[in-house]
Amino acid sequence: MTPSATVSPSATASDTASPDPTPTEAPSPTATCVDPTLLGDTELSGYLVRLPGSLRIIDLGVFMSLDGLHLDTQEAKRFCAPVQVKITRFAVRLSNYGVGATGRPSYSYRPLDTVEVPLGPANGVAPGSTPPATAPCSGVLSVVHTGAPVEDTELPERLNLVAPSPAPTGPYSQQIRVTGARLVTAGLVLPADTRGC
Repeated sequence: MTPSATVSPSATASDTASPDPTPTEAPSPTATCVDPTLLGDTELSGYLVRLPGSLRIIDLGVFMSLDGLHLDTQEAKRFCAPVQVKITRFAVRLSNYGVGATGRPSYSYRPLDTVEVPLGPANGVAPGSTPPATAPCSGVLSVVHTGAPVEDTELPERLNLVAPSPAPTGPYSQQIRVTGARLVTAGLVLPADTRGC
């Protein structure tokens, strides 16, 4: 009789053991974005107001400047698609303002127009948001908002008009604080030469 072959337990374990699993890398995190279609007018304006600046959280993430409406916020706070916002613009007539003025500065509003522009999703200036040109003794207030056009009753009752020193050589802008359920931000562009206003 031919003796049967024997297999050692160690060999059996070695031959039948499952191979070590190949290590896998953890999936890299995916960038997140905000879907603007899920927000109503009031929710959207509130979100835009609270957007922090890209470098400092105390800075505005949405603001008006001489060249138009800026989005400058952190990547994780941006939208998945462009957001449609409106800009209602007013002429601001200046009185007793500038070099040589003797009385208290005053002003009055006159409606100009309302435009709708796309904001985002990348940081930058919204196309079509550049304020109209100023005129002698007349600036332009641009109010960014959602929903219906802004009425003059929603505008600031007082503007902190501060003539820069030294006197500017061209139009200049300053941020204006606005409050309201649909209002986001505002910017005032003033003419360089206000003598005689």
